[in-house]
Amino acid sequence: MFRIDAKDIQKLTDNLRKSSKSDYPLAVRGTLNSLAFETSNIAKTKIIPEVFTTRNSYIQGTVGYKRCDNTFNIASMQSFAGQFDVSKGKPTGQLAKQETGSPIIAKGAYTFVATPTARGGSYKKTIRKSNRFSGLEVYKLENLVRTPTKDQRKEIPQAIGYAERHHKTFAVIAHSPLYLRYGIFKILPSGKAGRASMLYSLKDKKTNIKRHEWLRPSASIATAKVEQLYTKEAHKRLEKSLSRGLRRF
Repeated sequence: MFRIDAKDIQKLTDNLRKSSKSDYPLAVRGTLNSLAFETSNIAKTKIIPEVFTTRNSYIQGTVGYKRCDNTFNIASMQSFAGQFDVSKGKPTGQLAKQETGSPIIAKGAYTFVATPTARGGSYKKTIRKSNRFSGLEVYKLENLVRTPTKDQRKEIPQAIGYAERHHKTFAVIAHSPLYLRYGIFKILPSGKAGRASMLYSLKDKKTNIKRHEWLRPSASIATAKVEQLYTKEAHKRLEKSLSRGLRRF
C-alpha cells in the first residue's frame, strides 16, 4: 500500500504558500477536481456494473463530474461527482433514488414492476426484448370481449379463451386467479406452455425500492487516494513556480 507521511504533506503545503500566493489554492482546486473525476470514473467503470444489471451504457452516461469554479477562495471551492439532473435533454434521478432507497412515485395510477418471468427467470437479468413494455400489444378485457367478467378470478381464463379462439398472443391487464395480483399478463393460445404469465406487477402509486449504494463506495475508494492526488497537484504547482523563476534569469 502506498503511504504518505503527514509531515511531507505539511511541508508541501508550507512550500506552496511560500512560493506563490496562488499556488496553494490552485493545488487544492486541482485536488478537488481530480477527486471528483476519480469518483465518477470509479462509479461508471467499477461500482455501477457490479451493483446494477445494465442493458446498455445509458446509465453510466448520466454520471459524471463538475470542476470547481475558478476561484482562489478555498472555503467556496466545491467539485461534484454523481448523476446529473438532466442527460441528453431528459431528466434523470434513478440512481439517486437507488442510493438512498427512496420510493418511486408513479406519474399515473400505478408503478410498473417487471417480474422475474419478464427478465428470463431472475431479477438479476435484464428484461427480455420480447417482454419490454414498449413492444407489447396490451389490452383491457373490455377491448377484447363484449361482456367482460366482473369476477376478478375469471379475468385470465376469459383472456385465455379469447386467445384460443383467435389463435393470438397478446398482453392483457388483469388480476391473477390465485392471488388476485393486478398486472400485465402475456397470454398464449392453446397448446403453448405458460399460457398466462405475469410480466409486470401493477402496484400502488408509490413503490419502495431496496437501497443500492453506488456513489458512496465510489467516493470512499477515491478519497483513499486524496493524499496522492494532493501531492501530485502540489508538485505540479511547485514545478511551474520554479520554471517561472528560472525564466527570469
